[in-house]
Amino acid sequence: TPQEPQPSVTPSHGMIGHDARTLKAIRDMKENRAKHRKWQQQAYNFLERPTGVKFHRHRFMMVLVCLIFSVLSTIEGQERPTVKPLLIMEAILVVVFTIEYFVRLWSAGSIGKYQGCYGRLRFARKPICVIDLMVVSASVIILLVGSNGNIFAASAIRGIRFLQILRMLHVDRQGGTWRLLGHVVYIHRQELITTLYIGFLALIFSSYFVYLAEKPSIDGTSPNGKFRSYADALWWGVVTVTTIGYGDHVPITWLGKVIASCFSIFAISFFALPAGILGSGFALKVQQKQRQKQFNRQIPAAAALIQATWRCYATTVGTSCSGTWRLFKVAHHHSDVTNVDDVFVDERQSKTSKNPFISRISLDLPMFRSGATRSKSDRNKSVQFETTIDLDENPADGCRDLGFRVDSIFYSRMPESYKNVVRATRRLIYFLAKKRFQQSRKPYDVRDVVEQYSQGHANVMMRIKEVQRRLDLTLGKPSSF
Repeated sequence: TPQEPQPSVTPSHGMIGHDARTLKAIRDMKENRAKHRKWQQQAYNFLERPTGVKFHRHRFMMVLVCLIFSVLSTIEGQERPTVKPLLIMEAILVVVFTIEYFVRLWSAGSIGKYQGCYGRLRFARKPICVIDLMVVSASVIILLVGSNGNIFAASAIRGIRFLQILRMLHVDRQGGTWRLLGHVVYIHRQELITTLYIGFLALIFSSYFVYLAEKPSIDGTSPNGKFRSYADALWWGVVTVTTIGYGDHVPITWLGKVIASCFSIFAISFFALPAGILGSGFALKVQQKQRQKQFNRQIPAAAALIQATWRCYATTVGTSCSGTWRLFKVAHHHSDVTNVDDVFVDERQSKTSKNPFISRISLDLPMFRSGATRSKSDRNKSVQFETTIDLDENPADGCRDLGFRVDSIFYSRMPESYKNVVRATRRLIYFLAKKRFQQSRKPYDVRDVVEQYSQGHANVMMRIKEVQRRLDLTLGKPSSF
């Protein structure tokens, strides 16, 4: 049975207006969401990835001044004068750190792994965020308890005061200092373990022998009443090998003094080695970072030099590389020109074709004519052709072949004077890139110059020895003739 024709539905003005309002609301919602995400990203970069120092410097100064007032409040006679300024600064810091904590928690949503409630909880469980929460909570408790004027005087909150010292960790929120220290310790872990092990053995043996020399006799009499146990001797050994020397435990007998002198020289030298190892490790790490920065500065200069070298070669006479000339294409949309080829490439998608990979490219290639100007009829007689390429099977090959033909046609139509100008420009760019690359390779320190000269001298000596060896093999040694 034939189907009944469906009645055509014509949208009314009300439906069109409703759709327009809906689209506008969706567009506004997307814009608001984009702005919200942009503000989140900016806040996160400002707080977690700082590039400036003004805000963080002011915050550090506030924390430092508050710490100074906290120290003054523990001095006898300075409690009353410092209570009011300390309360004011504590209140300001509590407000600043509370706002900063919630802004950090909100801005963390710009990172994929911190989005949603679980992501925020994951961000809040970071060690530095836990410290922030502890510091804010401790400051609030101290302000609430000390609001009656006896701040820091109550023994119940003296333990909470330690949490306020953790504010100094805000100076390095990213933990770069601790990462650097951990990296240096990890690299030199074998040397540190060896020195600490030998130093610990020296400490144990020296303390034991000094205890045997200074311990009480069998009848209970002791020449030195300080070394009554092996623990006292160990305390003396720790104080001695760390070069502190409190003087509360000192060997008195000659045998004890000789043993202490011999073992102190040996043990102190090993206990001082870790400081030198860590110091040299830090120096090498800083030097490595500076070398990495210098190498990173060489990468753009090297890339520019390689690009300039290739383009200079591609524009020389006798080469078949025509793709570089595309950079110097001059396009004029049917305007008066003087002695310059007009190349107009129009790429438009075929609306009527069912295959979206079919493109029609029109090339307007006017013939180069000598003379001051060309008339309108001459411009209309320019060579025009259209090429339709089916890119269904292999679109990349079609585009590559067409691009090569366009570059070849453009290169053949370009005047020789224009080519010479391009070649001269490319050569100047090459020399400039070469000079910048040579400047970026200059050593930044005198030690690098000495190291380069020493390496060059070693290479020269190695080559001289190789030449001498070959001469000996060919002519024989000097003593043989």
